[in-house]
Amino acid sequence: MKKKYKRRKYFVHPLSQGTYIAFSIIPALLTSLFCTYLLVHSGELVLRTAHEKPLVPFYSIRQIILTLEKEHYTEETEQKVGKLKDELAALKNALEASYSETLTQWNRIIREISVMLILFLVLVAGIALLYSHRIAGPLFRINKCINLLSEGKDTGPIVFRKHDHFKELAESLENLRMNMKDKGLLKTEKTELPAENNYTGLN
Repeated sequence: MKKKYKRRKYFVHPLSQGTYIAFSIIPALLTSLFCTYLLVHSGELVLRTAHEKPLVPFYSIRQIILTLEKEHYTEETEQKVGKLKDELAALKNALEASYSETLTQWNRIIREISVMLILFLVLVAGIALLYSHRIAGPLFRINKCINLLSEGKDTGPIVFRKHDHFKELAESLENLRMNMKDKGLLKTEKTELPAENNYTGLN
């Protein structure tokens, strides 16, 4: 049964992998922040309009009531005007309460968007790390194998994982190793690669 391999260490070349991850995250971060800004700004405009528009006729009616209060009417009429004034105040309180509830819901949505943005960036970073390892990992192994072969040491079979890049280089390097071994240029005892580059287990 053919052995499958898995690297234990994902940051085999921190500088190159860190740069790759950074250049993957930065565009996603800028795009996400821009879209979030547009969404929040548009939402605030809608909320402001929803709050101010109903108050325009309210203040107009209130001004009319204040004008009527200056006039001399019968007691019955004054009672009706007072009742209308109370109903108008109750309507204003209801509008303010509704706006406050809407504002609370909007703030919750903003928090949820922020959490989703963070999770999205973490996901992008994770994908970038996995993909960068398929490039940096094989290059790290090739470099170690070349150094060992140049010292006349056998590295053992040079095998990459299923989704690694540069498999053609691995095949060429394995052919070189076999030719050197057949010509007696390598020590018979196999040299183990450093622990951080060992392969075990699954893909």
